[in-house]
Amino acid sequence: MQLCVVLLFTGLLNFASAGIDGEKWTYSEGELDQNNWTEKFPECGLNKQSPIDIQRRKVRYNQRLLQLELKGYEDMHGSFRMKNNGHSVEIQLPQTMMITKGFPDRYTAVQMHLHWGGWDMEASGSEHTVDGIRYMAELHVVHYNSDKYSSFHEAKDKQDGLAVLAFFYEDGHFENTYYSDFIANLVNIKYAGQAMNITNLNVRSMLPENLNHFFRYQGSLTTPPCHESILWTVFDSPITLSHTQIRKLESTLMDHENKTLWNDYRMAQPLNDRVVESSFLPRLGKGGICRQEAIEAKLKRIESLIVSLDKKTVPGLQHISPLVLYFPKKNLESYALVVLSHPMNLQSFTACMNVRIPALQDLTVLSYSTSHDNELMITLGSEVGLWIGDEFVNLPFERQSHDWTNYCFTWASHTGGAELWVNGLVGVEQYIRAGYTIPAGGTLILGKDQDGFLGISISDAFAGHMTDVNVWDYVLTAAEIRQQMLCDNGKVKGNILSWGITPLSLYGGVQLQAEQVCH
Repeated sequence: MQLCVVLLFTGLLNFASAGIDGEKWTYSEGELDQNNWTEKFPECGLNKQSPIDIQRRKVRYNQRLLQLELKGYEDMHGSFRMKNNGHSVEIQLPQTMMITKGFPDRYTAVQMHLHWGGWDMEASGSEHTVDGIRYMAELHVVHYNSDKYSSFHEAKDKQDGLAVLAFFYEDGHFENTYYSDFIANLVNIKYAGQAMNITNLNVRSMLPENLNHFFRYQGSLTTPPCHESILWTVFDSPITLSHTQIRKLESTLMDHENKTLWNDYRMAQPLNDRVVESSFLPRLGKGGICRQEAIEAKLKRIESLIVSLDKKTVPGLQHISPLVLYFPKKNLESYALVVLSHPMNLQSFTACMNVRIPALQDLTVLSYSTSHDNELMITLGSEVGLWIGDEFVNLPFERQSHDWTNYCFTWASHTGGAELWVNGLVGVEQYIRAGYTIPAGGTLILGKDQDGFLGISISDAFAGHMTDVNVWDYVLTAAEIRQQMLCDNGKVKGNILSWGITPLSLYGGVQLQAEQVCH
């Protein structure tokens, strides 16, 4: 970008920027910080708010998501206003920039702006997070639905009105020369309301090379008035800036109070009943994001778990018959550790259980993890999910009962075929991880995704009742699956996890109850 000789000083524009309706809101200080936005902007408290934490293990792969075709993003010459609006740096974009394919309608660009951290040496400031981890910064390119609406103002509060492309930034060793002019120009708009014109702009060069991998969900503006009008596309590949470029972004601009503009991001909002889709199968476990503050947060979580453990070791459970585990609510501490006597070196398996669960999403029944990965995980809720290695599959089912329900999962490595049995009825076979072996040497727990030990989210913890959890290292026959549902004492028991025989250690207030469950 090239600096125009004319510098401008303007007030906040009633445009596609923070503070659309003129109220003086803030992120972290004063009477109208983000914890109190709902007092003046009630939409900020609705159920489809942004940003969110993108949990890769919960993302639904959708191969029908189309790649976006960006028109007019390349080298442009003209006059493009770059301004400090008191909440961020914003560049107004020409109407020749648009998304022409990938959505049902055509969307025309309006502006782009950034969010970053920097306060108290905080090195991260993205709005969206991935598995609880915050990137250095985040870029938003805002578009409106120009096929249906005449302007951004008309579209901004419509359900299909806006589309935002979001990109993460990470810290690197070398200067990103595509950002050199942009970073250098920040000093010219240091104070809130100050603006300048730039004459050259190439947005495509400022983006990552790979635009094929992205997440998609329905959400809102991340600033007041928080209209739930945005189709979000969050790209997986980050943009790399040098350490010096990141620090200049974090320390140059001033807000309306003439204080350094730091931490201009909204905290992650609940996903509620929304589903995040992806155009690709996210890689999990290996090569993840590693940030110092994330490591410190995880260590604090481990420390708190150690000092607050409510542990019961139950070496033999035959004296409580039939045994039921009750998890009163979702929390970070509650789980049952299975004391395995046989290794989980699996080329096939069957896992069966009886559960009674509340109307909640993402309830982890069991997870088996080695030192590197969650190798096996089963989740219930509005969907039934099966993880094997670093791959995930949804298993279709029709029954959604809050009474006792029997679930059985089978998988065979030689075909990759996975089946879900619900109360003795089998669903459509799905395929996952053909040729894979689930390795020995891991830990099996009930009631928690083992990533949750090192995380800050309780979203996938179990709540409710479970009993008759049995695991075999082979695929049961249909007759055997129906037999394990019976009420008599001759129920089929697993040879890996044998309910009532295999010892368990209970943590975090998991309660023992006795109740006869049969079908």
